[in-house]
Amino acid sequence: MTADIFDMPVEKPHTYETSALGAAINCAVGLGLFPDFKTAVGNMCRVGEVYYPIAENRDMYKKLFQKVYLKMYKRLKPLYQEIRHITDYPKKEV
Repeated sequence: MTADIFDMPVEKPHTYETSALGAAINCAVGLGLFPDFKTAVGNMCRVGEVYYPIAENRDMYKKLFQKVYLKMYKRLKPLYQEIRHITDYPKKEV
């Protein structure tokens, strides 16, 4: 679905434990095992699977975005502003 929406290949990591892998990468750079994050990622990560856009799905998402979602945002924007006014979230800088 992500490949279809963004119309580009999506690479799935080789592991589901991406949070732990990210922590290990930070640790490896912090300990000096790798000189920088780019090198650490290059050595510690690999692609598991690649998903490519499916033309039919991609075209549908483009139409939905152009013909529906852009119009929805304009109509919903005042409601989003009212939600912010009521909740004060995110906090306004003083």
